[in-house]
Amino acid sequence: MAVPFETSIGVKGIWPDPPKYWSFSTLEDVAVCPRMYALKRASYPDLWNGRGYPERVNEAALVGIAIHEGVENVLQALHRVGCVTLAEEQAVEVIRSLGGYSLIARDALSKQLEKLDTNPRMVDQVSRIRQRLDYHSAEMRQAIQALVSQASVSLVVDTSAEDRVPTRSRGIPLMQGSHSEVTLTAREYRFIGTIDLLVVLPEHVDIVDFKTGGHSDRHMRQLQLYGLLWRLDEVANPRRLPIGSLTLRYVEGAVDVELPEGWDLLQDELREEIAEADRLILESPSPAIPSIECWRCPVRQMCDEYWKSPFVEREFPATFTDVQLKIVSKNGSRSWVGILELDGRDVLLRTASEDVEFVLGEDVRLLNLAVGDIEDSDMMVLNLVRGSEIFRVIGNDLSPM
Repeated sequence: MAVPFETSIGVKGIWPDPPKYWSFSTLEDVAVCPRMYALKRASYPDLWNGRGYPERVNEAALVGIAIHEGVENVLQALHRVGCVTLAEEQAVEVIRSLGGYSLIARDALSKQLEKLDTNPRMVDQVSRIRQRLDYHSAEMRQAIQALVSQASVSLVVDTSAEDRVPTRSRGIPLMQGSHSEVTLTAREYRFIGTIDLLVVLPEHVDIVDFKTGGHSDRHMRQLQLYGLLWRLDEVANPRRLPIGSLTLRYVEGAVDVELPEGWDLLQDELREEIAEADRLILESPSPAIPSIECWRCPVRQMCDEYWKSPFVEREFPATFTDVQLKIVSKNGSRSWVGILELDGRDVLLRTASEDVEFVLGEDVRLLNLAVGDIEDSDMMVLNLVRGSEIFRVIGNDLSPM
């Protein structure tokens, strides 16, 4: 049942129902904060035609996504012609046909930027990032090449298959060989996931996941859940082949992940986690859990519990912070004085342009302000920079419509 709501910054939406299938990332979002999940995945028809709330994507995240996609494109191309090692002459031809690693990297990043052209929160960022493509080319090329080189040690080809089925296909048994970007489903548990590289051997299966960031324990749990998915997907795995190995492959090298001592225990944990996630999302609104994780939340501007919590202002030596304040006076052509909602302190707010205007007496929520030096009067100084966002407050709480 659709339940509409309106936020304190005037954004209207419709709360989401629990999804047909949960994934590792969606369950992780609910575990961090059910309100974050609900606000991210609500519908906002008055704001745009996209899914969920428009995301503010930083440059580093875009590069990481593009690297991952570049690796996927190369592995798919190698898979189509049956290459098992980059040393093969045919593999060299495949890379050349794609334009080489530099073009693969640029095309992958350009594709991600095209997806942001209609995103209202990224309109002012896309052109600047596109101009910086060359800046990231070398980094991306090296990362894609390193991950593809690592993947080649796991590739296996099913030489007996005359007609190769595209790896993305679902609803069919996976034959012996290497398969990239495989979507598996545990229908009874309503759990789904896409595996970067799944290698089916005669007696077992090896699962590989590529990561562009640093090592994390959450990556290990994610891979164990992918192993559980393989065990539970009776369509892709009708022979009930066991897991041989779980491997995380980073740009710097590979990390082996231990198989769970008890798959049944992990299975029970997943069932309970999904049941609890369903319960939390059916609340309207879902509960908020303010924490240090709020600083990375892409929808915190709409969460009143965050703005009332002590996590809003980041402690020294943080270089960026969020504030909600009331504009009380104009201090110059590019500066304003405000009063913090949290504790009543005076703030000097500086803008990079004279085009930024405020209304005296209005309340605003400002994200990602650069913390400046303290003035002689001990007044806090905050600077609006390229990555900052301004949201005007028109209400006091998250309310149903």
